[in-house]
Amino acid sequence: MQWFHRSDLWLSILLAGGILVTSITVIETAYQTRQLYSALQDLRAERDRLTIEWGRLMLERGAVSADMRIDAMARSSLSLSAPPMDDVMLLERPQ
Repeated sequence: MQWFHRSDLWLSILLAGGILVTSITVIETAYQTRQLYSALQDLRAERDRLTIEWGRLMLERGAVSADMRIDAMARSSLSLSAPPMDDVMLLERPQ
């Protein structure tokens, strides 16, 4: 008595091939997921670095605009201006 039929053999081969293809696909997908997650982490670190830099630049911009605003107020309200170059004296600190 034969334990299996020829059609059962072909079905077993077909299922084994399907399992093999599915396994390779799962492995490839897991590898791509790890690669993409690593790239995502790098991009998040870059985003954080750029956010810190942007904050620093905004503080610097605020300081510069404050100096410009004080200068404009001094010129308009108090009629102050820079002295002529002939009146400017350079003092050196004794060492």
